[in-house]
Amino acid sequence: MDKPILQQWNSRYLILILLFAVSQISAQRVSYDLFSPHNRKIFGDRLFCEKDYLRAIDEYNAVLNHMPNDILQYKIGLSYFFMGRYFDAERNYKKLFKSPFLSEEAKLEYYRSVFYFGDYSGFREKINTKENFPLAYSNELSRLKAYSYLMDDSTLPPESEMLSKFDDTDKKSIIEFYSWKQDPPYKSPMKAAIMSAIIPGLGKVYAGEIGDGITAFLFTGLFTYLAVDKFQRDQTTSAWLFTALAAFFYGGNVYGSAAAVQNYNASLLNSTSIVKLSYT
Repeated sequence: MDKPILQQWNSRYLILILLFAVSQISAQRVSYDLFSPHNRKIFGDRLFCEKDYLRAIDEYNAVLNHMPNDILQYKIGLSYFFMGRYFDAERNYKKLFKSPFLSEEAKLEYYRSVFYFGDYSGFREKINTKENFPLAYSNELSRLKAYSYLMDDSTLPPESEMLSKFDDTDKKSIIEFYSWKQDPPYKSPMKAAIMSAIIPGLGKVYAGEIGDGITAFLFTGLFTYLAVDKFQRDQTTSAWLFTALAAFFYGGNVYGSAAAVQNYNASLLNSTSIVKLSYT
């Protein structure tokens, strides 16, 4: 074969190789465009799985700027919820109330967000008025409504009505919470003061502050002993000093025991940890 012909074929092959290389480079640029909606969605999903919810929200919003996506909008609501930003979660779920696929789920999560926000009376009012109520999840919300009575100072419904919302496996725990709420185990400040007046520190132990009770007993006993010892040795000045210290710890212990019980009762009144809800 003549050399010109070989050179011609070599030139054609070289052009084909160059065209193929250029096409591969272009394809790689397209596939590795990190800021494309597809790749930002993937990255957002990864952040969501890693519980980096705030950055996941940024990625999802960037995708939503290019195209609507109800699933991503739903995940934004979940992200706000898991971060404890329940009001932001509420607002986000409202955007999905007319979604053809996630309307009922969005309404359920909206109600859950209202509940966790702590507006229990408003939560019950929304359920009673059926405002944006997801009928597909009426049983779940009925149980959540029953839970809400255990979370604030509202009058408890009848026990039979309360228990009717739960399965048999849950009723035992609900009865315990119900009884606790109906008759909280408050303690008596007067009793604590009398106990500490008789035995220093005993009222603190009664209030649950065992360490403080032992400390009060030891210091009061120590200063009392030193005061008596100094009087017996006719060391009047130091004797009265230790007497004053003993009286100070004794009186402070009596008052502190009553205050400790008041704090204990206040913690019971304000406690919302008696009901442990799992997010399912």
